[in-house]
Amino acid sequence: MLRSLPQSALAGSLAALLAGLVPKPAAAQTPFKSLNYLYSISGSKVIGGIHNKEPLSAPTAYTDQLEFVSGKVAGLWGGDFLFSAYADRWTMIREAERQWQKGAFVTLTWHACNPAQNVSPCTFGAGVTSRMSDADWADLVTDGTVLNSRWKSWLDELVPYFQYLKARGVEVAFRPFHEINQPAFWWGGRSGPAGSRKLYQLTHDYLTTTKGLDNIVWVWNIQDFPTLASDVNTYSPGSGYFDVASLDFYNGDGLTTAKYNALLSIAAGKPIAIGEIGQLPTAAQLAAQPKWTYFMGWSELVFSQNTQAQLISLYSAPNVLTLDELPGWGGPNPNTLNLAYQKPVTATSTEAPNAAAYAVDGDPTTRWGSLYADPQELTVDLGAPAALSRVVILWETALGRDYLVQGSLDNVTWATLKTVTGNTEQFNEHANLNATARYLRVKGTARGTAYGFSIREIMAYRSVALAAGQPQSAAPVQVYPNPAGASLAVALGPEWPAATQLTVLDPAGRVVASQPAGPASGPTRPLPTAGLAPGLYLLRVQRPGASQAVRFVKE
Repeated sequence: MLRSLPQSALAGSLAALLAGLVPKPAAAQTPFKSLNYLYSISGSKVIGGIHNKEPLSAPTAYTDQLEFVSGKVAGLWGGDFLFSAYADRWTMIREAERQWQKGAFVTLTWHACNPAQNVSPCTFGAGVTSRMSDADWADLVTDGTVLNSRWKSWLDELVPYFQYLKARGVEVAFRPFHEINQPAFWWGGRSGPAGSRKLYQLTHDYLTTTKGLDNIVWVWNIQDFPTLASDVNTYSPGSGYFDVASLDFYNGDGLTTAKYNALLSIAAGKPIAIGEIGQLPTAAQLAAQPKWTYFMGWSELVFSQNTQAQLISLYSAPNVLTLDELPGWGGPNPNTLNLAYQKPVTATSTEAPNAAAYAVDGDPTTRWGSLYADPQELTVDLGAPAALSRVVILWETALGRDYLVQGSLDNVTWATLKTVTGNTEQFNEHANLNATARYLRVKGTARGTAYGFSIREIMAYRSVALAAGQPQSAAPVQVYPNPAGASLAVALGPEWPAATQLTVLDPAGRVVASQPAGPASGPTRPLPTAGLAPGLYLLRVQRPGASQAVRFVKE
């Protein structure tokens, strides 16, 4: 039986709750599980990792070799978009997804070709380690020029990979322009506001703002030249442009205190990491410099510059985290949510060996391909009527220019859920469909190329609806920054509608702020906190059938 409490008792209970939950201000919070984890281990633990470079067709070659030699699986898996063998990039991306699902910290590097040469793919020696004239560089970092447009078109080639990983719930620590002060690379060693840091900034803005990619943890990276103390300022894009500051160690003097302090100074409280290293640090060195959050051994150098005994000692050390010691990233395997996964599927035609079943096998390295004619259809039997909210189509290069997304309860009468014309993107996401269907059909009416229609994956997701009297679970609510300043960003998933109520209570149990969450225009909903006095507060997030509370501190 429920009974009401006097206001004084409620205030005392809430104050005790807050005091028990928050003995001191919480660690910095971000929208990223993986980044939050780096904050949580900074000062005590470090994730041990290894990079996997070419060939892209073997994206765990060095991870596997490390396991064989040391008996440990690296906690960080590094992959690379590289400069050649682009056809195998999907194999690498699929491995990134697998590694995330296993609980690994996932990071990607990009050895980009030189856009002034207009050759991509390229070779390492003639492309990656080439130079660019000052005039070409000025064009590259100026919006609307030929070189600038070419660079953005090359960025567009990466976008479907990030979009796919986003749809699968994968966060990526992305390290473009590694060793930004290294003049051996075409992008590096250019000082000044229009130099190397400008290219980093425009790349960041294009992928995050223009393309809407919000699953990227941005890693800014620099090399340990003797000029590092000044380089960290000369080449920094600004704190708003990176989430992690990382340093590559190739100078023979190793992990000096001066280098460590230089990274700490530019990071200004953000996580720091060892981006690349050949001769790995010892556990004692990492303990003496405890703010490093991960290290990534560089592929073959790990085995040529370290003995087996050293590898066993390091990756078995109490302060070095391997895969079995990481907490995992939570949430179900995305395939358990994808209603189309491995369901019966038919197509009007097939270009052997690209069978229709490959469009629903959960593997983006395979694909369905049709004959070279319009129209064509791919139909998935979801097995039972389902309330559909979202359909994702990942096309191969041979995409559908014009097509219909349709649903049916009986495979006879079809309703058009979405009409698409003039499509040029390989990743198509159709949300807010609000339809009930057992059968899902993609009806291609006009091809985008001279080839057929080709789909790597089609994914279907259920509408979030509350059964009568059945509360529905929701992903944990996160708030950041914490401590808060003038505004608090409240990270809510799609199961929280615009009418979700945000209520702030002080330790005395008094409501000091209250507002609807409002419609989602991105991954977070803003909550003004400028009017709150400094101190500790409880945020209650509530909708019919679900309620969560999270504490925060107002500076």
